[in-house]
Amino acid sequence: MTSTAPERQAPDIDAQREFYDRRWQQHDYANRLRLQRTVGILDALVATRRYQPRLIDLGCGAGWLTAVLGQFGPTLGVELSPKAVEEARLRYPSLQFEAHDLLTWDAPRAEFEVAISHEVIEHFEEPERHVELAAHLLVDGGHFIFTTPNPRTFNAMPAAQRDAWTDQPLENWIDRRELHRMLENNGFVVERSTTLIPGYGSQGLYRWVNARRIAAIARLVGLGAAFERWRLEAGYGLHYLIVARKLSE
Repeated sequence: MTSTAPERQAPDIDAQREFYDRRWQQHDYANRLRLQRTVGILDALVATRRYQPRLIDLGCGAGWLTAVLGQFGPTLGVELSPKAVEEARLRYPSLQFEAHDLLTWDAPRAEFEVAISHEVIEHFEEPERHVELAAHLLVDGGHFIFTTPNPRTFNAMPAAQRDAWTDQPLENWIDRRELHRMLENNGFVVERSTTLIPGYGSQGLYRWVNARRIAAIARLVGLGAAFERWRLEAGYGLHYLIVARKLSE
C-alpha cells in the first residue's frame, strides 16, 4: 500500500475513541475546506440521480454533514465516539445516529443506496476494510462517495505545513491508484475520480501549476475555468473525491 502520511505509532481503538470524544465535544463551524468538500459530495450525490435515497454517513463526527444529507433522504450517521453521538442527537434530534467501531460493527447488509465517507478512510490502519464495509452496506448498484487527502499534494507542501495539518491519532494517506484497486477488489466500478480544492503545494510541478502568474494568463485569454478544471482532473487538488458504484453480486 502506498501511504505517505506522517509516521505515527498506531494508537489502539480505545485511545482513538477517547480522542474523538474530546474533539467532538467542542462545537465549531465548518470551515471553508469542509464547505468545498461538502459541495463536491453533494454534486456527486446529485449525479447518482437518486430520489430520496437511503444514506449512511460513515464516521459522522458530531453530525453536521449528516444533517445536510438528511435533507435529501433518510440518513443514518455512524461514529466511533459515543460523546459525539450524544452531541449529534442533541443538535439534530430528528435524525438517527449510532455509536460503533466501524471495523467490528455488526452492520446491516444491503440496506443503503448511498454511503458517504468524508475524510475518514485515511484514519484506518487497514483502509481496505472501510471499503469492504461500504460494499456490505450498499445495495447492488448503490454508490460509495468519499473524500480523502491527496498524498501527492500534501507531499508538495513545506514539511512544517504538512506536519501541522492534522492532530488526529492515525493518518494513512493513500494514493489514487491504490484506492481504485481497493474499490475494484471489493466489487465497485469507479465512475468518477477527481480532486478538490486547488492552490496547495509549492514544490516540484506544483510550483508552476499553482503559480499565480500562470492562472492570471489563463484568465486573461478566457481559459481560467478550463485551467481550474484541468488542475483538479489532473490530480493537483488537496483532496480526492471518488464516486464508485457497487456491481451486482
